[in-house]
Amino acid sequence: MTGDAGRRIAVPGTSNLRDAGGYPTIDGGRVARRRLYRAEAIVDPGGPSSYSFYDAAQQVHYRELAVRTVIDLRDEAEFSRAPSAWAVATGGVLHQLPIAEGGEGADTNFFKMLLTGELAGFDATDMGRFYVALLEQRADVLGAAYRLLADPAGLPALVHCAAGKDRTGVFVALVLRSLGVAEELVVGDYALTGVLRPNRVDAFADRLVAAGRDPEIARVLFDAPAEAMSYALAHVGEAYGEVADYLTGPAGVTPTELAAVRANLLERPD
Repeated sequence: MTGDAGRRIAVPGTSNLRDAGGYPTIDGGRVARRRLYRAEAIVDPGGPSSYSFYDAAQQVHYRELAVRTVIDLRDEAEFSRAPSAWAVATGGVLHQLPIAEGGEGADTNFFKMLLTGELAGFDATDMGRFYVALLEQRADVLGAAYRLLADPAGLPALVHCAAGKDRTGVFVALVLRSLGVAEELVVGDYALTGVLRPNRVDAFADRLVAAGRDPEIARVLFDAPAEAMSYALAHVGEAYGEVADYLTGPAGVTPTELAAVRANLLERPD
């Protein structure tokens, strides 16, 4: 289950920049276009090779996004090593909301565990459990990011982590479900990263082979399997009922803020 690859916004140098809008809602509405973007990080040239790079020659394309708010969900170490260039590129105000739980995070360094043999493999269920842990441990950060969407003066907003897959994927899924987008479409939006950034394990294959490990054991870690997001959303449903209940519960979003986000990001077709 994957979304429409045509949703990608073709800014040179990026692969996972896209509009989170355009999806229909179950009550007949539609998520407004160009109010919320999702993307991978872009960093200054010379940064880590796993990142996409800021290109000043593409400034006109960045500015066409009209971004006012940039939300960086990477942790402090990631930001220090490779500061986000999205704010410089777009002119938006940068908000750092660190989530340490990433594929190679301090407490979730699954790649290292695969290298050393501490993990024999990593499948879609493991990814789903990772997302559940993120939801439970970083509800306050996810709530803080959500609240930024309640201020219409801060829109359009752009949210990113490193690859625009895990932390960004969980956050955008919460937003879309809170707006009333059907779960199938939300899961497809998440899985689209695997289409736009395919075979990312290839960049790490040499390290795995050198450690005597088959690169295939890490393929899912760098992919976006639909089953993983379905697993995470099922947990929210079982633990809290609706995504709105999660947001107004552990995430600390007020009903007024929830209503404001819906007003800002939804439209009714003519």
